[in-house]
Amino acid sequence: MIGEKMMFVNQNADAYDRETEEYIVAYLDLLGVTNRIKDYSQDELSMNKLHNLYTFSMSIMKEIQIEENKDIRFKIFSDNIIIAKKISSDLEQRKKDIKSLLRCTGHFQELAASDSVGWMLRGGVAIGQLYIDEVMVWGKALLTAYELEDKVANYPRVIIDEDVVNEISSVQDLQEYLRLDFDGLYYLNYLADCHFCGRMLMQGFEIMKKEVGYTYNE
Repeated sequence: MIGEKMMFVNQNADAYDRETEEYIVAYLDLLGVTNRIKDYSQDELSMNKLHNLYTFSMSIMKEIQIEENKDIRFKIFSDNIIIAKKISSDLEQRKKDIKSLLRCTGHFQELAASDSVGWMLRGGVAIGQLYIDEVMVWGKALLTAYELEDKVANYPRVIIDEDVVNEISSVQDLQEYLRLDFDGLYYLNYLADCHFCGRMLMQGFEIMKKEVGYTYNE
C-alpha cells in the first residue's frame, strides 16, 4: 500500500518550477504568547486577540489605497508572524515597495501595543531571496529576518538588517522609519505613521505593566 502511494506521488509530481524572488521580509515574535497559551484561562482570549489583530491590520492596509499594499503576504503560526513584500528592481518602485512593508509592519506593531491588545513584539526585517505561497515559506530573507529576531534584537524592537539600512538611510522618505539604538543597531520606528494614537498606546502599556507585575515573570 505504501509503495503504491509513493508511485502515485511520483507520477503526479509537478515540474519543480518554483523560484525564489527578491522580497523584503519581516519576521515577528509576539512576546509572552507562549505563557498565555499554557495558561488555560488566557489561551482562547489570546488566540482571538491575535486573529483580530491580523484581520484589523489587513483591513487597514486595504483601506490605505496604495498599489504596493495589494500583494503584501501574511503568515501566522502560533505567536510568530511573517510579513513579506516582493520588491522591484526599478529604483523608484523599489522605494515604494520597501516603504509599504515597513508601514505595514509598523502598523502591526502599533496595534499590538495598543489598548485593544497590549502586547509587545520583537523581530527583524531583511531583504533577500524568498518563495512564499499558501503552503510554504522558503529563502534566505526569512532566515536572516528570523536570526535578527532570535539572536540580535534581545529587546521588544524590530531590528533592520544592515543591508536594508544601507539601502534606505539616504532616502529621505524612508529615513523616518529608522532609529539608531544605544547598541549601534537600527530598529523600526513603528510610530512613524502613528498619528493621534498616544492615548491608545499609553493605555496599552498600562495593560502590559499590570500583566507583567501580577502574572508573568521578568
